[in-house]
Amino acid sequence: MDDPTIATDDRIASTFAERTFDTISPELAERRAAFARAIVERAPPNRFRILDAGCGPGRDSKWFHEQGFQVIGVDLSEGMLAEARRRVPGVDFQRADLRHLDFPPSSFDGIWCCAALLHLSRSEVPDVLASFRRLLGHGYLGLTVKLGEGEEITDGTDGPGTPRRITYFGRYELELYLERAGFEVRTVAVEQMGTQDPQHPWLGILAQTTLFTPLAGVVAVVMDGDHVLFSERADGRGWNLPAGFIDADEAPDEAVIREVREETGLEIAIDRLVGIYARPRTYRGQPRGLITHAFLCFPTGGTLVPTTEALQHVWLPPATPPTPMSSRHHLEILADALAARTTASAVTLMRRLH
Repeated sequence: MDDPTIATDDRIASTFAERTFDTISPELAERRAAFARAIVERAPPNRFRILDAGCGPGRDSKWFHEQGFQVIGVDLSEGMLAEARRRVPGVDFQRADLRHLDFPPSSFDGIWCCAALLHLSRSEVPDVLASFRRLLGHGYLGLTVKLGEGEEITDGTDGPGTPRRITYFGRYELELYLERAGFEVRTVAVEQMGTQDPQHPWLGILAQTTLFTPLAGVVAVVMDGDHVLFSERADGRGWNLPAGFIDADEAPDEAVIREVREETGLEIAIDRLVGIYARPRTYRGQPRGLITHAFLCFPTGGTLVPTTEALQHVWLPPATPPTPMSSRHHLEILADALAARTTASAVTLMRRLH
C-alpha cells in the first residue's frame, strides 16, 4: 500500500493549521493536562522534557511550552514543521521519522503522540513503541489513535484529493503492544471528540514505562563434611548449586531454605551468609539484573529426591564439580564459601559478577 500521507500533510499544512491550531476538544484537553500532571506531580515543569511525536503544526507543543516544559516537536512533513516554527517560535522543531528517532536513551520524561501513530502500518507499530520505551527511560506516554480494525487510505477528510493512511486499532490490541514494549497502561478513554467518522472514535491511552527492578535470588552452598551438593537442572542446562528467586513476602534466609527443600527434598540450616552478588541478567526479554544472596548451609533432614526442577543430585568434593555447570558464577560463589568456611567469623562479600 503506497503511503501518500506526508505529501498530503505538506500540501494542506496551512489550511490544517488554521482549522486545528486554536481548537481542541474538552476530552483531549483534559487528557493532555492529565498527561502533564502525571509527569510533574508537584515538581516544577521546567525540569522535565517532552517529545511531541508527530507534532503537526505545533498546537500541543505550544501548550506544553507554555506550561514550562522543555519541548522538542518532531514531524516528517516539512509543511507542518514550517507552520509549527512560525506559530511556536520558542520550541525546537525537527524533521524526524517516528520509525527512526535518533535521540539518546532516556532523553525524555514524556512522549505525547496524538493522531500520529495511526499513520504508520500496523507492522511498524511494535518497533516504534519499543523506541519510545528506550527514549523515555522511566516516564509517560500519551497516545491517541483511531478505534477499529484494519488499514486503509482515506480521501476527503481534509477536502478532496487529500489521501492519508489510517491504521485502526482495537483497545486490547494496542494495550498488548504497549505491554510487550515495556509499558503499563494507566488510563484508557474512548471519545468522539467531534470526529467526522463516528464508526471510528478516538482511543486515548496514558501509559507509564514499566520499572524493571533487579531480580532477587538465593544460592545455597550445602556442605556435608567435605562434600558439596550439586543438582542437575531439569531444563537440560547442566548442573548448579540449589538456587532460585526470592518471593515477594520472603526474607533471603527463608527463601534459601524453601528453595533447597523444593529443588532437592532436603531440609537445611544456615551456617552463614557468604556474600551478596550483583550481575547482569535478561529475564523475559528485558534487562533486569540479578542480586543474589549466597548462604553456606548444612543438611538437617529430608531425603534427596528428583523434582520438577532437578533430575538428580550428587555430593562431590568441591574441587571436582560435575560438568557442565550451568553457571560459572556458582563456582565463584563456591570458592568464596570455602574461604568463608575456614574463618572464625562470618565473611560477607559484596561484589559484582561478570
